[in-house]
Amino acid sequence: MPVPNDPYALRRTHCPGCGVFYNGANIGPREPVVEGFPGVYYAQCPHCRLRWHVHRPDAPERQLADLFVAERPDEQPDIAAAWTGAVLRLTLDDRILRVGPAVGGPGTEEIPHPLDEVAHVLTGWNPGGQPDHLTRNVDAHERLLDDLRERGPGLLPDAACHHPEFAWAEQAVVVVGGEEDVVLEVARRFGQPAVLRWTPGLLTPIHTATGEPLTDGDPVAVSRLPQRPCVMTGEVRDEVCRNPGGPWISRSRAVAADWNDRRTCLYAALGCDTCHGARADGVSGAPARVVHIRPSVPSRYGLARRVPVTGP
Repeated sequence: MPVPNDPYALRRTHCPGCGVFYNGANIGPREPVVEGFPGVYYAQCPHCRLRWHVHRPDAPERQLADLFVAERPDEQPDIAAAWTGAVLRLTLDDRILRVGPAVGGPGTEEIPHPLDEVAHVLTGWNPGGQPDHLTRNVDAHERLLDDLRERGPGLLPDAACHHPEFAWAEQAVVVVGGEEDVVLEVARRFGQPAVLRWTPGLLTPIHTATGEPLTDGDPVAVSRLPQRPCVMTGEVRDEVCRNPGGPWISRSRAVAADWNDRRTCLYAALGCDTCHGARADGVSGAPARVVHIRPSVPSRYGLARRVPVTGP
């Protein structure tokens, strides 16, 4: 893919979000660019993950860079895309299991499918596809568990779904052996457009309104994790993570606050056996054990907010 050819990437030497030098972090014109849809491209800072539109060669409709955080719209037009590719993590018989694409890396132990019955994975987070405040999401998860416990199906309550690269995470519950119609009815009452059907080797998103599969499903393998890894890197660490921001300029302070909010939200869903939510290293590190004031959380639907960004 050719390099960006937009005025911002060619004129500037800093990321518009965090102020990091292009040459210092290998971003800017050399940064890989993703295509949002035909003719519209995004550059992304690997430091703070800010995205901005870029003009590409032979894409005349994009003459200037639009400096704002790239995200999904408030309305989610593609439910199938939102509910495809998730990784399921759960605790079963004191084992931490990862259900997702086979990884085969160090520290993973692939095991056979652990259940004898069909299971369903559902969440109470972000009803209606609108990313909500973390406090309300955590409360919705507790109400979902209470509702399911009254109905009596087998539950694995210590579960979560997350993006393979930890772009988002949400608390979930695994219902084992429950009737699919009942699971779909509960999900609808909690504003969820889909649930996941878990069968040996497959996670299939099911539309709660129609009861039909949204896709053919994602092939998955079950692996045993030695511990819950860092929510910011997905890797087991020997020390707590470090906030990359700092107090020197306003952009860096904003990055630090956003990083702490993101860590808080991911930790609330996934936990971490390295830091257990302790204060992060770095000038602006903060604990991740406190429900923060972020207005919305990283989710499969995007951030549900558009943040204007001025150039350096």
